[in-house]
Amino acid sequence: MDRMRELGLIVPRWTAVDEDYPLHPAIGFERLAAKRQEQIDEMAGALRSDQQAAGRFIADYSEFLQQTSSHEVEVYRGRDRAHQRMQHFQPTKSVWGLLTDPEPSDREPSDSPDIPLLERGVEIRTIYPESALKHASIRKYARYVIDRGVKIRVTPSLPMKILIFDGESAVMGIDPDDTAVGAVVHHSRAVVRVAEELFLSYWHKAVDPFELPYTKADREITAQESEFLRLLVQGGTDEQVARKLGVSLRTVRRIAAKLSEQVGASGRFELGVRAAQRGWVD
Repeated sequence: MDRMRELGLIVPRWTAVDEDYPLHPAIGFERLAAKRQEQIDEMAGALRSDQQAAGRFIADYSEFLQQTSSHEVEVYRGRDRAHQRMQHFQPTKSVWGLLTDPEPSDREPSDSPDIPLLERGVEIRTIYPESALKHASIRKYARYVIDRGVKIRVTPSLPMKILIFDGESAVMGIDPDDTAVGAVVHHSRAVVRVAEELFLSYWHKAVDPFELPYTKADREITAQESEFLRLLVQGGTDEQVARKLGVSLRTVRRIAAKLSEQVGASGRFELGVRAAQRGWVD
C-alpha cells in the first residue's frame, strides 16, 4: 500500500480522513508516465550539459596539445603547398637529401637554386638512385654542381625522399609512395636524428656517380641488378621495387626477365633461389 501511495496509484479522499481510494488505471499510469518522462527529461538535460562540458574540455585539451607540439611538426597537404614551404627554408650550414625521384629538366644547371647556397658556404650532400644518371640532363646537372662543391653519390635504391636542413628540420612525404599527397616538416630533435642516421647509412654505401661500378665482375651482375634481387627476396612487389630503384615497372620486369634467363629460372621464387646459390644475394 505504501508503494502504491508512493507511485500515486492510491490517493487520499478529500471527504474522509485517513481513507484512500485507487485512481483509475488510465489516470494513474498516465501520471506515472508523466513523472517518469519528467525524470528522463531532467537526465537528458544533465547529459547534454555534461556532453557540452566534455566537448569544451576536449577542445581545450586539443588546443593545448597543438600549442605544445605544433612547433615540432608542420603538415602541408598537396604538392603545391609543400613546394611553397620549401621555398621558405634558408639554410646556413647544410642541406642533405635522399632524392628518390629527381626530375629531368631543360633548365641550365647554372640556374639551380643550389648555386646561391654554395656561394653562402652551405654544404650540400645529395644521394640519387642509380637510375637517375640515365637522364642526360641530370648527368649534366650533377657534373656542373659537383665541380662547384656539391657532393653527390648514387646507390641502387632509396627508401623514401628526405631533405634535412641545417641538422634542425627534416622534410618527408606524408605518403612515401606518393609525393603529390604533401609533406611533413619535423623539427623534433629525435626525428631529425633518425633522418640523419638514415641518410648517413646510405651515404657511406653510396658511390661517386662518375666512378660508378656499373658491373661487378665477380658476381656477373650490376649493382642495380644486385639490389633488385635483394628487394625481391625480401618479398617486395614489382611496384615497390620500381619505386625504390627509381625506375619504371617495365624496367623492373626487364631486369627480372634478364636475370631469369641468365640463371635458367622459370619464376620469381626460383630466380631468388638460384641467385642465392650463386652468392648474388645473402
